[in-house]
Amino acid sequence: MRMPALLLALAVAGCESPPSAATATVFDSLGVRVVDLGPAPLAWVERRALADEPDLVIRSNEDDGAIVLSDVRDVEVLSGGRIAVINGSENDILVFDDAGEHVATWGGTGDGPGEFRYLEWLASSPSDSLAAGDRGLRRVTILDSEGGFARSFAIANAVDPTTRSVPPVPLGMLADGSAIGAFYDGPSAAEGVVRPAVEIVAASSTGDTVHTLGTWPGEELALFRQDGQLQVTQPPFGRRLHVVTGRDGVWIGDDDRWQLRKYSGRGVPGMIVRSSASPAAVTDQLLEAWISARYQHAAQVPTLEDLKRDQRDIARHTTAPSFGVIRGTTGGGVAIGEFTLDTTSPRVWITVNPDGAVNAIEIPGALDVKRWGPDWVIGVVRDALDREEIHRYRIPA
Repeated sequence: MRMPALLLALAVAGCESPPSAATATVFDSLGVRVVDLGPAPLAWVERRALADEPDLVIRSNEDDGAIVLSDVRDVEVLSGGRIAVINGSENDILVFDDAGEHVATWGGTGDGPGEFRYLEWLASSPSDSLAAGDRGLRRVTILDSEGGFARSFAIANAVDPTTRSVPPVPLGMLADGSAIGAFYDGPSAAEGVVRPAVEIVAASSTGDTVHTLGTWPGEELALFRQDGQLQVTQPPFGRRLHVVTGRDGVWIGDDDRWQLRKYSGRGVPGMIVRSSASPAAVTDQLLEAWISARYQHAAQVPTLEDLKRDQRDIARHTTAPSFGVIRGTTGGGVAIGEFTLDTTSPRVWITVNPDGAVNAIEIPGALDVKRWGPDWVIGVVRDALDREEIHRYRIPA
């Protein structure tokens, strides 16, 4: 599967005008920049080539058990070219220099200052501090440039505390200190396919102002009864909400349609990226590939075939999700990766800059991209022994 072609259209005061040049953009009367990635094939969009080999590789140290990459959840670039890596198995942050040598370990498992229960994301700031999001404790911890504890806080409730008894899950932090969070509704107790609502909020750096960005359908779930018990699972090709924070805003997209919206920390929409491309049709072959990928690491037990049969029974979509993954870029734009189950072939990504310039690039399918810079991407791969590594690839001009 390859991404659809990209055509830019101008939206002025809610009305569309004919396609223009690849870099042409305007603001409509509401101040929102619209980039329409129409339905045509990739014919004229500028292609950028990725370097053949990574210029930086970070591996576990076989001689030091404290430097073993396991369950890497996020990677962030710090000042001086340092790389901070969330090591999920230990709830700590491994810091490497620009040559890939380990120089520090911050944090660890616990409830105290500078400790974490489920460390999930990192975000650096212009002041050289580092924000670390803890899903388990629902709080954000701020570390200084040397990993010292500065402060921690929970994102303020955005609604009446009588209806929301716990703070939202922290999702990220912007460069101005605004924190992005989400309230997740639980599924109903009835059988069927549902998408429980997700409310996204943004809190100011002082915590005294909270903006509700909106409410979207969340992850698609299938509920069914088996042996008298209500079971909950993800259906094949289930739709989900994608939320990623950048330095100057948060990108939100529901992969049921090819459209992404960018909001500021004050909840103001600033950019829309969309396409009218038709997603891939779900064939029997694609369904079996999805099921095989889901259970590739499952133990070969008698009940495994029952699980696969259940997935076939609850399959309901005739098309795959419109896109597979998104990442905010350090320049304020967005990178959109195609939906694919194949990790052995390159994944096609589309990048859209704030000025509307569009590029296409193929990234190794096995690379789980964590950060997208102006001329590099950095992510996680697994070697032949299933060990995690950090790879950085350059994108030559």
